[in-house]
Amino acid sequence: MTSPVRTAREVVQAYNLELWNEKKFELADELIADTMIRHDVGESNTLTRAQALKRVTDTWAEMDSLRFDLNIVIDAGDGEHVAMVWDSTMTKDGNEVKVASIEVFRVVNGQIVEVWNCGYKLGVWA
Repeated sequence: MTSPVRTAREVVQAYNLELWNEKKFELADELIADTMIRHDVGESNTLTRAQALKRVTDTWAEMDSLRFDLNIVIDAGDGEHVAMVWDSTMTKDGNEVKVASIEVFRVVNGQIVEVWNCGYKLGVWA
């Protein structure tokens, strides 16, 4: 029996709250498509699933702790797009850094295929 495919919102939440926050790296095969395009203003990068996971594990290798807090999660209602406003707290060697951003995800067949991010800024949302 196959398990049901997660909704787009559930995929995005699991990606951030489980894969990133809880280091459940084994979820990468389920949550990330074979390729994932990361869009930034003026450029985009296509990552393989392995490269996308390496981005997560490399970040964790640099940090003592890391946590994403999803302040707002909005499902576009089209079954594919989910936007979120997040704050992240990262700690290394006792030094805490807070970073915030907004991302929009496109999920197809239960896997992330695209992410739009206009960059990160130090601090938290006011």
